[in-house]
Amino acid sequence: MSYPGRSPVAWAAVFGGGMALIAWLEYRDAIVMPWNLVLVALFSCALIPMARAANNRAASCGVMSPALRAYNRRSLHWSLAYVVALGIAVTTRNNLHPQGPLLWLIAVLPSLPILYFIWAMARYLAEETDEYLRQRQALAGMIATGLLLGVATFWGFLETFGLVPHAFGWAAVPVWAIGLGLGNLLLSRRDRQDADR
Repeated sequence: MSYPGRSPVAWAAVFGGGMALIAWLEYRDAIVMPWNLVLVALFSCALIPMARAANNRAASCGVMSPALRAYNRRSLHWSLAYVVALGIAVTTRNNLHPQGPLLWLIAVLPSLPILYFIWAMARYLAEETDEYLRQRQALAGMIATGLLLGVATFWGFLETFGLVPHAFGWAAVPVWAIGLGLGNLLLSRRDRQDADR
């Protein structure tokens, strides 16, 4: 029996729900600077116990390795760096109204942690010596890619026919990351069912 605080899914729900709440409040013009950044920072703190809970869950299921522990640490770093970089970029754009090279710099700033994320994923697959864990992460990545391709195709046709607004390209990474989390969740559930047999 585990209590909700030990579940990475619970912490992911706190983070995701908090970000959705902030987006809704901003959409309704119910929140302004600096309170939106304060709330983003507050809900981003959920990433730390989420990473710890994920490590503890993996260790209790016997699927923790040094490479996976390093990957989870890097994932926490890129997630926090992304939130900070995005906050800096949006705040700078909205308050300083930069032009020229500074505008280009802040426009690409949030993508730098994403490049680190891609590198961290590749490094994990290269460092992992346990073939089962490597295959499991590759399968979770395939589930994430399938979700992204399905959502992009579905949304793209709706957009082509003028039924939904344009989706920005940066939305691909959050959709893929959600797919990776769902893939890992499904694979963990499968592993637990196999262990119970």
